[in-house]
Amino acid sequence: MDIDDGGSEMTDLPRKVRSVRIPRRAIISFLSAAATLILVLLLWQVIITTSTISTYQAKTPIDVWRYLFVDGAAKPVSAADRRADLVPIIAVTVFHAAVGLIFGVTAATVGAIVLSLSSTARAMFLPIALVLQTVPLIAMAPVIFAVFGSGVLTAAVVAAIVTLFPLMMNIRAGLSSASPETIELVHAYGGGRRRLLWHVQLPAALPSLFAGLKIAAPATVSAATLYEFLFSFEGLGANLLTSKSYSNYPLLWTLVAVTVALALAAYALAALVERLVLSHRYPPTRTHPSRRGGAS
Repeated sequence: MDIDDGGSEMTDLPRKVRSVRIPRRAIISFLSAAATLILVLLLWQVIITTSTISTYQAKTPIDVWRYLFVDGAAKPVSAADRRADLVPIIAVTVFHAAVGLIFGVTAATVGAIVLSLSSTARAMFLPIALVLQTVPLIAMAPVIFAVFGSGVLTAAVVAAIVTLFPLMMNIRAGLSSASPETIELVHAYGGGRRRLLWHVQLPAALPSLFAGLKIAAPATVSAATLYEFLFSFEGLGANLLTSKSYSNYPLLWTLVAVTVALALAAYALAALVERLVLSHRYPPTRTHPSRRGGAS
């Protein structure tokens, strides 16, 4: 009996392995992203090597690779030491971007809820949000620094200004996307505004929230870098300024590449969270096997 049970388990194992399949859409997305990245790197390499730009100031992807992984390519001599020096710099920017994103998403969500509930609030605060979006952030930076000083709060405010308007508009559109039938059903069972908001409007706004989040997440990395460039002595932004001042161009281009990689990672993380949160609520539609070949 034990032998038969073991044999059946071994027979079922390949079936279980075969049943675990990577979605075709995920494979296509990964291959498309990889092809785009390779194309960008090739264009970067070709433009620098074939143009008249000074190779002392302009660095190629190969130069960035050598800075990160080849001993003796720059100072410090050890590539491991150079990578170790980048870790705390990246950590500071990630912290500033994360705080800014949390602050921005919270402010945008609260703002969208208030705007959806009150026409007076829409008339008062929408013009203010629009002005904050249209005025260049570099022009507002001195005012922000004068009010909040230098610190994490300033980084959060800068990131919130960058992300507030697009996120708030997306979430507000999502809150109003609930079907009239569902709203009438909640009212028919005696539900008020709070129940309607919590059980109907907020769940309906999740796709819009994540659509805005995929835009806001990379933007907060740029906002954190700008804050560090202007007001801080740490992080990627501050070290970009320092490396340029000391003509350390290999480090400068490496920091630029790291900043872009962080922005792409922020987008990928937002997309992953979207997939995890919405996969059960909005499962992909599947064609029934009997209908794949057409009507019988």
